[in-house]
Amino acid sequence: MEFIARFHDPDELARVRHLLRSKGIPTYVRGIEGRSMGTQDALFACLNHQAEDARRVIHNPDFEPAHPVDAREVERAMENADYRVILKWAIVVLGLVALLFGALMYLQFGNRV
Repeated sequence: MEFIARFHDPDELARVRHLLRSKGIPTYVRGIEGRSMGTQDALFACLNHQAEDARRVIHNPDFEPAHPVDAREVERAMENADYRVILKWAIVVLGLVALLFGALMYLQFGNRV
């Protein structure tokens, strides 16, 4: 992901995201809280090779990107990727907890059998 721009106005951010999505440029937004600047959002191009095209579209809405993609599909896949990573680590932690529990039970009761 490559940084494109910062936004203080959520309506302007929504307008720009809609424009980029319609041109085949998927985006990602991350909220930033600054002490003096208040709340703002950072807009990123999901695909690095589209970052320059995204900047051009923002400055000239008639510009056509070189390699448009199905932006909604890419954004949806990125949202699901986060859940897969969380699920993977949850399973690893659960396995380690079960292994630790088994080891403690063996140490506690294993010598009595």
